[in-house]
Amino acid sequence: MTSIVSLSQFAVIKLSGEQNHSFLQGQVTCNVDDIKASEWQAGAHCNAKGKAWSTFIAFEQNDALYLVMTKESAEVSLAELNKYGVFSKTDITDDTNNWHMYGSNEAVASQKSIELTQGHVLVLSSEELTVTADSSNEWWNNEVLSGRAHLFAKTIGEYVPQMINLQALNYISFNKGCYMGQEMVARMRYLGKNKRALYLAETDGEYDLTAGDDVFKAMNNNRRASGKVINSTTYNGKTTAQLVLPNDTDLNDKIYLDSESDQHFRLLPLPYSLDQD
Repeated sequence: MTSIVSLSQFAVIKLSGEQNHSFLQGQVTCNVDDIKASEWQAGAHCNAKGKAWSTFIAFEQNDALYLVMTKESAEVSLAELNKYGVFSKTDITDDTNNWHMYGSNEAVASQKSIELTQGHVLVLSSEELTVTADSSNEWWNNEVLSGRAHLFAKTIGEYVPQMINLQALNYISFNKGCYMGQEMVARMRYLGKNKRALYLAETDGEYDLTAGDDVFKAMNNNRRASGKVINSTTYNGKTTAQLVLPNDTDLNDKIYLDSESDQHFRLLPLPYSLDQD
C-alpha cells in the first residue's frame, strides 16, 4: 500500500536564467553539469571555510534548477546565493509556495519523485495530494536511518561535509572546478584532517531531541559532551538519531542523552561505507 505524508519541513529554491548552471557550479559541492531533466543530484552549499549551510537534492525542470532542503537551511542558502547571483544572469527565488512536498514508500505516478533510499521517495507536486497517513514520523525514521543528513538552525554552518558523511553519499565531486569552500573540503579528503563522522543511534522511549543538542560520553567518572544531534525522530516507542561524534568512536560505546541520567543510545551500523577511493 502506498502511504503519502506531508513534509512541511522542506523548502524549494529556484534558479532560473541563462547562467544558472554555471553560477550554481561555482557555489556547491556537487557537479551541476551531471543534473539532467530526468534525474537528480545531491549536494551541499558551504561557506568559505567549507562548513555546510545546507544539504540538498537538486533537479532540473523547464531549464530551471531546483534545490530541495530544509526550510531553516533554505533561509541561509537563499540569502547567500543571492549575494553572488547579482553578478550572474541568474534569478534565485524561494519557490516553496509553488510546490507541495510529500514522503512516500514508492513513487507516485505523474509527480516529480526523488528516490532518497530504496523504496523511500520524496514527491514534489504542483497540486495538492491526499495524505494517506496521519504522521510523518515513519518517513523521518527511515530518513534518519538512511544516514542522509539534513541541517537545521543549530547545525547550519557547523560541519564540513565529510563530518556528516556526505562523501559517502556522492554529495561531493572531487573532480569539478572550484566552488565556495572547496579548499577546506579537499583538505579533509587528501590530508586526512577530518576527526568527526555521522553515526546512527537509537534508544528505547520517545524523547524530544533538537538538532544541535549535546550528547555525552563517560570519561574519568564524569560525563563530557562528546558530540551533537544532527537529526532525530520518534517512532514505535523508540527514538532514532543521527549524531556527529569523534570518528574513532566504537559502536559498543555508550552515548548518553544528557549529563546525568542513565538513558543512552545504542550505536548502529551505517548503511554505507565511509571508505574513500
